[in-house]
Amino acid sequence: MLKKEEVKKVVRPEAPQYVKDVVEHPPFRVTTNTTLETLASYLRKFPIDVVPVFKSIFSEDVAGVVYPHTSLLIKSKKLDAKIGDFLNPPIVVKESWKIENVAEILIAESKWGAVVVDEEGKYVGIVTLRGLLSALALKEPKAKSVAAIYTPLGEKKSRAGFVKAIERVSKIFKKLVGGEVDGYVVLSRENGAVGILTIWDFVKSRRWYRGAGEPRPLFGTRVTRGESKHTGVVRVWRIMFRGVAVATPETPVEEVAKYMATTGLYVVPVVDKDQRVIGAVTVWDILHAYLYGPKEGREDIEVRKAIEIVVEKPTLETAIGIRPSKHVTGLRARDVMLTDIPSVNIRDTLSRIRKVFLRSRSSIVAVLDDGGKIVGFITRRDFLTYIAEKSLGYWKRQKGKMLILKEQVAPGETVRILVEEGTAGDIMKTNYPVVAPNTTVEEIAYKMLAAGTDYVVIVGEDNTPIGVVTKDELIKAFKERGRKAKVGELMTPAEIATVNFFASLHSVIKKINAYELDGVVVTEGNDIKGVVSVDDLALRPIEETLRGEKIIFFTKSGVLRKVSTGLRRLRYSKVGTLMAFDVMRPVSLNISINNDVGEIIDKLLENGVLPVFDEQGRLVGVLNKMDIVKDLARVYITYAMPEKVAEVKEMEREIKQS
Repeated sequence: MLKKEEVKKVVRPEAPQYVKDVVEHPPFRVTTNTTLETLASYLRKFPIDVVPVFKSIFSEDVAGVVYPHTSLLIKSKKLDAKIGDFLNPPIVVKESWKIENVAEILIAESKWGAVVVDEEGKYVGIVTLRGLLSALALKEPKAKSVAAIYTPLGEKKSRAGFVKAIERVSKIFKKLVGGEVDGYVVLSRENGAVGILTIWDFVKSRRWYRGAGEPRPLFGTRVTRGESKHTGVVRVWRIMFRGVAVATPETPVEEVAKYMATTGLYVVPVVDKDQRVIGAVTVWDILHAYLYGPKEGREDIEVRKAIEIVVEKPTLETAIGIRPSKHVTGLRARDVMLTDIPSVNIRDTLSRIRKVFLRSRSSIVAVLDDGGKIVGFITRRDFLTYIAEKSLGYWKRQKGKMLILKEQVAPGETVRILVEEGTAGDIMKTNYPVVAPNTTVEEIAYKMLAAGTDYVVIVGEDNTPIGVVTKDELIKAFKERGRKAKVGELMTPAEIATVNFFASLHSVIKKINAYELDGVVVTEGNDIKGVVSVDDLALRPIEETLRGEKIIFFTKSGVLRKVSTGLRRLRYSKVGTLMAFDVMRPVSLNISINNDVGEIIDKLLENGVLPVFDEQGRLVGVLNKMDIVKDLARVYITYAMPEKVAEVKEMEREIKQS
């Protein structure tokens, strides 16, 4: 049994105090005779802030250090140039020194890292800005908000640069290589943040080192008339990474610190409420916040943090809201089931599964083994829930194809993948409700709700799957033969299907799953800000940067949505915990409680969730797809389970009396 002190460390780890707690060990070794080309190849695989250079491969004697910037000098040097020609004297610190003292040294020298030695002066490893940030992020900063420490746009002698996307790279290259700036915020014509440019964008780009080369012949022949238009000019937009994460003045300092510690990116744009860049926060600003507090003449403002909502899953009877209902559609499973749905192999990755969802527009895929036999099913909700459980922060994609879950790294670790991409075998459900082809639509609806799934599998006489019925098929059946009902009769009450503007993404997903919702409405006070649906979260990612690689966030930017929905305005994510505000989309429909359900079924199928208003324009409820399914389930309960109706009536009577 763990002692009280040990339990405290597991639940809330104490912040590292000394250099020895954040020492890193580079995964490669270079000497003075190593070429810059080799150094660049190492850094592309293992991005670290400072590289110790040894006198020989067998020696522990450090001759000096080089920084990632050094590898970029290959552009103007011969390919066989040696590291020994570009050595920097190392900053040497002892492993027993306090983290704050080392941070002050690095601030004074404007260096990204130092060499660590023991009390006898023997080499131990390195300490980097990223490692220090990982440790400091576990402590309480003296300045709470970004407003108190960020660098305003246009400030002289800033470690953050600002450049237009159309600018020539050659004009800013020297400042990056020389370490005068830690990165550039790339601005649009309207001063929005369209990307970020750091040394890692150059490190990963071999084309830049080689240069553009001589003008190439056209169609296999030399250009004989005039001059070639191929000048070798490279613009910033070609090298930058699009989809930069941003902060606002209200962003907590510790969230920016965690972001920098995780990604190794030391410049974050700061935007105002109109998404225009007003400055940037650098790693040096963050260190200032932890060591000294607000900058001179600055004051803290109230920070904006995500709210965690406690959600308790209701009972099935409570969720359905049992009340007598006798309208029967007369349709059975064989009349509505799907017999042709997309499939994936059991070893297919999340990337592949997501592409199948996007291309087929289906809400469900079958999982096949190598012999072509169905072994499970995956819905969009299963896909979303798996990602949310594995990683509440980042989605990483390599070469535009691979989707890999990324988790928070521990202090002092090199940036690396902790959880590799899941497969269909990891996500699929093998236990699902099954019914015969002659089962009524109403019973299918009840079994779907009872099992907590979005589908029911139809099996033949030999108990093998012959089709599926999803909630979309049940909704279409309701439209064809369902009872005449007003939206106000079936909708979910507003207090259940709404979330706060600042609710965390984790809370939003928990609420959607707990109440079998297809989405929620995002509100701030009495104002409706937007909606979040399962389809939006499962299929609409945006790319972020991880030292030249790519991370994916759920945001407003759409993949399948048309421009007319208004989703084109956001092309980047945010630093820190994602909130309902970050993943919502604008409300474009106004549904009344007096609308006939049958008339708005098509809109419901398209959007997944519809806010419902009363005559005064107040939000009174939300219509989900599952609300239609619940109404069909009530019919089954009325006929097949009358004792349930009596039981619920008795409960309601007791509540009224009390």
